[in-house]
Amino acid sequence: MAATLRHVPHLEGVIVTRADEPARGAGGAEANAGTGGVRLIALDLDGTVLGPGRHIAPAAHEALRAAEAAGVLVVLASGRMLRSAAGVQAALGLSGPIIAYNGGMVRLPDGRGWEDPVPLPAARAISRLCQERGYFVQCYYGDRLCVPADGPRAQEYAEIAGVPFEVDPAAVFDPPQPPTKQLVIEPVERQPEVREAVRAAAAGAVELANSYPHYLEVSAAGVHKGAALARLAQALGVPRAAVMAVGDGENDLSMLRYAGVPAAVGNAVPGLRAIAAVRAAASYGDGVAEVVRRVLGAGGGAPAVPVG
Repeated sequence: MAATLRHVPHLEGVIVTRADEPARGAGGAEANAGTGGVRLIALDLDGTVLGPGRHIAPAAHEALRAAEAAGVLVVLASGRMLRSAAGVQAALGLSGPIIAYNGGMVRLPDGRGWEDPVPLPAARAISRLCQERGYFVQCYYGDRLCVPADGPRAQEYAEIAGVPFEVDPAAVFDPPQPPTKQLVIEPVERQPEVREAVRAAAAGAVELANSYPHYLEVSAAGVHKGAALARLAQALGVPRAAVMAVGDGENDLSMLRYAGVPAAVGNAVPGLRAIAAVRAAASYGDGVAEVVRRVLGAGGGAPAVPVG
C-alpha cells in the first residue's frame, strides 16, 4: 500500500502514515528454541510493568535498566496517551521508542513516528451512539484528552493516567477531526452490550479491546499493538524471532501473536497465557523481571517508583 504522509501539528517532527497489518498466527509457533538472541522487548504498562497503585516493582526497574544497558531495545507499548507513557518511561529511566494508544501513535527517540487515528465517520457514529445511550465516552486528539463532563469516571482515568482532561462536550459528541483514540468507560456488566453496540455503529471500521475490564478501547481497524510492533521492528531492522513481547490483557494479544518470544506475567488473562511461550509465575513487575532475567540473567534491586 502506498504511504500517504502528512504533518501532525501536535507532534513536532512526526511523520504520519498508515500502519501495515502484521502477519497473523500465534507468535509461539515461530519462537526461538530458547529466549536467547532477543534484541527488542515490548512491554505493556498497566497490569504488566505497573502493578497495583501504579508502582513499578524494584525487580522490574532494575531488570529493564539492565536490559537497555546490555543493548536490548526496550519499547513501552500501551493504550495510554503518549505523554502518559512517556512519564512512565522517565520513571524507569529508559529511552526507547513508545507505542501509545494501542498502536495509534508511535514515537521514536529521534522524534520520528506515525499516527493512525480513528476514521472520522466511524468516530462520529460511535460518539452519537454514546450520547444517545448515555455511555461515557472520551476522545483523544494527540495528547489532548476531552471528556463530556467532569465526574468520577473522568477523574478516575486522570488519576490512573496522570494527565489532565478538558471538559468539551462538542469535541466528544461531534468530533471535529479524526481522534487518535476513543475510550468507552462503562461497568463490567455492561461491557458486552457496549461492545456490540459500538461494533455495529462503526460498521467494521474499528478495532475494539479491553485494557481494563471496564475500559473499551476504540482504534482504527488494523491498528493495534501487534501492527505497530511489527512495523517498528521492521523499521529498526529487528527480525520477528528476536522480538519479545510481555503483557497481561486482551489488548496485548496482537503483539504477543506477532512476537517471536511471547511472554505473559502471572496475572495475565487466560487467553494471553495460552499463547505465551514464556509464562512468569510472578505477577506485574516481578513477573516482568522474571521473564527478562531469562533473557539476560539480570538481577539486583532498586527502589519502588510510583508513577502517574
